[in-house]
Amino acid sequence: MSRFVLEWLFVYWSYYWYQFKRSIDRFIITPYFTPKKFANACMLFGQFLFFRNKKVKGYPLKLSMDPTNLCMLRCPLCPTGRLDPARPGTIMPFDHFKHTIDEMAPYLYEIDLNNWGEPFSNKYIYDMIKYAHGKNIRTSVNSNLNVPWTEEQVRVLIANGLDILRASVDGIKQETYEQYRKAGKLEIVVNNLKLLKKIKTELNSKNPRVDWQYLVFKHNEHELPELSKFKEEIGADNLIIAPVRADLGKEIFLSDEQKVDSLKAYLPTDEKFSRYQYEEKKRKLRKKYCHFPWTVSVINASGSVSPCCGIYPEQADVGNAFKEGSMKAIWNNEKYQKSREIIARKTVDNSLICQNCIYTGFID
Repeated sequence: MSRFVLEWLFVYWSYYWYQFKRSIDRFIITPYFTPKKFANACMLFGQFLFFRNKKVKGYPLKLSMDPTNLCMLRCPLCPTGRLDPARPGTIMPFDHFKHTIDEMAPYLYEIDLNNWGEPFSNKYIYDMIKYAHGKNIRTSVNSNLNVPWTEEQVRVLIANGLDILRASVDGIKQETYEQYRKAGKLEIVVNNLKLLKKIKTELNSKNPRVDWQYLVFKHNEHELPELSKFKEEIGADNLIIAPVRADLGKEIFLSDEQKVDSLKAYLPTDEKFSRYQYEEKKRKLRKKYCHFPWTVSVINASGSVSPCCGIYPEQADVGNAFKEGSMKAIWNNEKYQKSREIIARKTVDNSLICQNCIYTGFID
């Protein structure tokens, strides 16, 4: 057997062993485990892996619910930051949030309280965290942290049970930070994180775990050697060095070549910090199939439901959980079933957004 084949087998089985261990940690060795949730998760993944049926038995094991799609920043690659009118700005009412959680809690392992906006712009975010946590659901929030916290708010955040805080901070100096996070104030971000670090230490609390996400651009890659020191200063538990993505409102429809061309002003000079091969203008890794319509779902601030978090135009959504009064009713409605069929069977339906998504495997 050639060395190449052996190396390929090692990488192949290492990847699947990692995914297996990750699944055990995520779905079994977790305080949010219940037999019903586990059976539901097995049923969902089984249907995706072996049948890819358009009508799914079971319900999403994870939801992204957007407390608001309003944001104070003007990030140039984000449609919210550009004030794109394709998804009208609004704030999710707490009573609608509660109704959805009550309906879906028996199946949910996790809820991400974010999508297109800044979650802490919704004054009910602390109540949302508490309510979901009380229903035995892991909670996570992705924030730019440009809303100043008081000490009382941080204590409430910890007491209400937030599991994971993902802080999107792409610079350790204001002049670097503001080149992408336009209108952002790094001082507010740092003060919030240091206050959280202080009170977590005082209360001897491990939660929320703080994941610091640093997008690597051409303008900030020079800061990379200094990040470890800064991580300790702000009290982050993990530092995630992430590659920049193309326009978030259009990314799922662009070819790799179009993405590379559109990112010329942003891509780091060091290709190892990019998801693309520059000369070939191709992505380094690509998913063969999208599993989202079988396993997870997104409820936007208006209640409008998207099959995945990459869909920005509201007119492309598959229903409205708040107006229709039920997420369960939408999960297997005609549009959701057709979306799955497009991915699984490569059928054609130009009325649905999954038809043109680059990640379905339908377009290369």
